[in-house]
Amino acid sequence: MKKIVLIITAIVLTCCMISVLVACNGTAEPAMDQVEMSYDTTTDYGIYWFGDDNYDYVRSGNNMDTKYFDPSKPTFVFAHGWEPDSANSTDGLFEDFVTHKETVSYTGASKRDYAKILKEQGYNVACLSWFSYAKTLGKNFKYIWLEFDGGYSLSTRFAMELALVLGEDYKGDVKMVGHSYGSQLALATTYQLVKMQKNKNFSNNHIIPTRMTFADPYFGAIQFITGWQSIRNKNISFTNEPLDSRAPSALFADITNYIVTNKDIAVDTYFGMSIASTSYYKYDGSDSNFEKLLKNTTIVKSEGLKNRYTDLNIHNIVRDWVLSSIVDNVLLYDQNNDVAPSGAASDAQIKAMRGNCYYQTYEGFNLSKDSLQLINRKAQTF
Repeated sequence: MKKIVLIITAIVLTCCMISVLVACNGTAEPAMDQVEMSYDTTTDYGIYWFGDDNYDYVRSGNNMDTKYFDPSKPTFVFAHGWEPDSANSTDGLFEDFVTHKETVSYTGASKRDYAKILKEQGYNVACLSWFSYAKTLGKNFKYIWLEFDGGYSLSTRFAMELALVLGEDYKGDVKMVGHSYGSQLALATTYQLVKMQKNKNFSNNHIIPTRMTFADPYFGAIQFITGWQSIRNKNISFTNEPLDSRAPSALFADITNYIVTNKDIAVDTYFGMSIASTSYYKYDGSDSNFEKLLKNTTIVKSEGLKNRYTDLNIHNIVRDWVLSSIVDNVLLYDQNNDVAPSGAASDAQIKAMRGNCYYQTYEGFNLSKDSLQLINRKAQTF
C-alpha cells in the first residue's frame, strides 16, 4: 500500500511540475529559475545601439565599441510602435529615431535626429526594434506579452538582451520612452526586468529603468486583437502569470501599478489620438482602469494639439512633442506656476505629480509657447 501511495504521489508531483513548465502556447517552457539568460545576435529584431554619426548603429553584442555602449553613461531606450509600412525606416530594421514625417508635414517642424542629439548630451541610445513584425496590428499584443515565433514574447527577449548588455557592473540610470504600441512593449519589457531581478536572474538594480514615459500609448480594446477568444486565458511569457481575460487597458493599468509599487519608477503619460487610448476611458471617476493608472502616473491630454491638427492627425505629433521636451530640456508649468509634466521634469517631480491630470494647451507645435492646465477632477471631468 505504501508503494502504491508513493507512486501516486510521484505521479501527482510530476503532473504538477509539468503544468508549471507548460507555456501559454502548450509547449514546454522552463520555469523562471531554470532559465539561462541569453539572446540571439543574428535576429533582425532586437536592441540596436546608435553610434556618433547619422544612421550609424549596431545590434547588441559582446565587446561593443564604447561609441555604441559606454557603461559609464546613462542609457536612453526608445520603443517604436505599430509600423504599417517602411516609409519611416531607412533600411526596414527600425523606425528612424528622428522627427516623424507626419509631424514635419502637419506642423512645419524641422526634421531632427534625436539619437544624435541624445548622444551629444552624453547618453547611450538604444532602440527596441521589432519593425518587420509590427505591421499586423491585431498580433502586436500577443507578440509583446504572450508569445513570439514559437517561444518567448518580444518583451522577454528584449529584457534578457538589455540586462546582459548592461551587466551587473552598470551604474548608470535607464530612461525608457515608448510610443503607441511601443508603450506596451516598453512597459512589458520593464515588467520582465523587474520579475527577472526578483527571480535572481540578475541583481543589479541599475538595469531597471528609473523613468518610463508613454507618448500617446496604445491601451486600446480587444477588437484590435486577432483571435482574442483563443488567447484571453493564456499566460504572460516567462512569468506564467495568467492574462485572465484582461484587455490591454486593464493589463496596462495592472502592470504599471506593479512596477511603481515594487520599484517606485517615475511614470508620465501623454494621451493624444482617441482611437489609441482615450476613447476607451471614462474620466469621470467611474473607470477603475483609468483610476488605477492615474494613481501611479501623471497624465496629460493633448487638447491644444488636437484642436489645431485634429484628433486623427496627432498620434505622431504627440510622439515628437514628448521627445522634443526631452532633448530640448523644456520645463513646463501649469496655471499655478507649478512644474507640470514634460520630458524635462525630474523623476522626483514626476513622482510628486502622481494622480494629477493636465491639459496641454498651446494650439501649435511650439513648446516654448506651451503650458499645461492642472485639472480639478472634483469640479470637472478629465
